[in-house]
Amino acid sequence: METFALPITNGVLPRINGGNMTGLFLEPYFSKMLLKAGKGREIFLFPMSLEDREFYPVGVMARIEELWIERVVPNKNIVGLFARVSGMERYKAGGFEFHDEGLVAYNLERIDLTELRESGYPVICGAGWRPAGGYTTFGSDRKSMEITIYGWEYETGKKVAIVARLSREEIEPQQAHTVEHAIIRSLKNYALCTPKTLRVCMQREAEELKWSVEVGIAHKLPEVFGVTGSGVCGNPMTRMTSIYLGEELRKQLKKGLDIFESLSEARKKTLSRITQDLDISTERGVRALQGLKKGMFHDDSPVEMRNLKKILMRFPQDPWH
Repeated sequence: METFALPITNGVLPRINGGNMTGLFLEPYFSKMLLKAGKGREIFLFPMSLEDREFYPVGVMARIEELWIERVVPNKNIVGLFARVSGMERYKAGGFEFHDEGLVAYNLERIDLTELRESGYPVICGAGWRPAGGYTTFGSDRKSMEITIYGWEYETGKKVAIVARLSREEIEPQQAHTVEHAIIRSLKNYALCTPKTLRVCMQREAEELKWSVEVGIAHKLPEVFGVTGSGVCGNPMTRMTSIYLGEELRKQLKKGLDIFESLSEARKKTLSRITQDLDISTERGVRALQGLKKGMFHDDSPVEMRNLKKILMRFPQDPWH
């Protein structure tokens, strides 16, 4: 099976089984392809992974419901092609080829996410909704935890969420935050989270968190602590930094320093307070790992694939299950 294919760079895919979505297309190559396909034709929508800089072959087969051309800039002759599509089923492409008429996905194979879960390979579907953030809460004995990923539906704008309750036998508390952010990262990047993408995103998240500590201390920029590709990580170190930086900035401004001098001095004092309060070394090669583990409560230790499967099995397939 083969059909026209459209890469989506922002990870936005329609919900399967009838979810509607409207998009604007300004790029001539893909606009011509959509017009060539025409209303009523099926088209394969799939993510273009910005992190991997390549196509991710798992997407959604969709039906083109409407096509129309409309002016996109008032009072200017700039028009764009609008398309309304409805999601049908999940598919995986065996490969892609560019032709004069458009991009073609070939060797398409239907994927049933429920069947995958039943076979022991759980997947979280990101089609039809967008994760906006998450949080992790712990039981009083720290032997249990709850991870929540929240977001909103594309079609209605309603708030949605997925929640997993985990035990320490399945995951260490220090790894729960990493899992939380890695799932968000995977859903944004691939519109899907599998055990494989979760493992990759956990590694990336931990490395970027360590990098934020290294850069923040080396260049006296504490405000970059916890900033990664998935957003800003909420953890003791970043929360304390935000409070301390605000306090120190107000103190310096009261002394009569200008805004630039005040900010520079506030950054230095904030770093001093953070490293002392959290007992984090400023020594290169040590500070990044200590900041990750002691300050941000994350762990960069690799997690076995069977444990990642158990973790994902605790989450629902999507916000509607």
